[in-house]
Amino acid sequence: MDESSLSKLSFEELLVRVRVGENAAREELLRRCLDRVGEWTEEHREQAAKVGARPSDITQDSLLKAFQNLDGFKGTSEGAWWAWLRKLVKNQAFQTYRHGTRQRRDASDTVPLDSEEALGARATERSPSQMTAHQEEWRRLLSGFGLLPESQREALSLFYLEELPASTIAERMDKTPKAVESLMGRGVRALRDYMAEEPDAEGLLSPEVAAIRNAADAAFCKYLRRREAGEEVDPEAFVTEHPDCAEELRGMLHWMLRLRALDPSRAS
Repeated sequence: MDESSLSKLSFEELLVRVRVGENAAREELLRRCLDRVGEWTEEHREQAAKVGARPSDITQDSLLKAFQNLDGFKGTSEGAWWAWLRKLVKNQAFQTYRHGTRQRRDASDTVPLDSEEALGARATERSPSQMTAHQEEWRRLLSGFGLLPESQREALSLFYLEELPASTIAERMDKTPKAVESLMGRGVRALRDYMAEEPDAEGLLSPEVAAIRNAADAAFCKYLRRREAGEEVDPEAFVTEHPDCAEELRGMLHWMLRLRALDPSRAS
């Protein structure tokens, strides 16, 4: 079938041909997708620019993944196809931004979490610019903290600012210790994403990223329980015990520690 004939096919007819491996049909489907996917990726232009990417990069990567993983589309209608493809584009935009911010954080991630530098330890003297940067980071962290749901703010405040044990927090909030751990885990991840200016990933995570986040959540709960038992836990050593989710876990623990270290009321 020539190109002009393919262009007259309905989406459903075209998809059948694509699924049986007709190269010309794949090219026609790709042609039909280009403009719409390009419009969708333009919505992420500002986000992409922050990490040196372009909408066209997201367009190309999204379409490549779509056609490489065509088996992942189980629908048969055109409407279902566009909904599936748009979700894939959003996921690719998120992954592009996440990869870019990961590269920017690489240098800071090499600093041990419990070092004076990572904790923002106060030097005997600070320049005006250092003081301004410190205050600005605290204001931003406080702003992100204020956006958290009330229950997450309460749990984090009681644990990190008032230094209450998780069991006491659970009693005060009338929740189970496991529920309190979950609240704190979601809270510090939201802070990490906010401080890194990462977009909301709700519903957009690939199975691989979701697995990493689940592993980090489990490790974070383990960290809290060891602290609850009175153990002195070295944060960086703890991160190295969990290589499969090290970056995600390090980010969560980093902003957990910064909550206390950045508090100007603790300044000497």
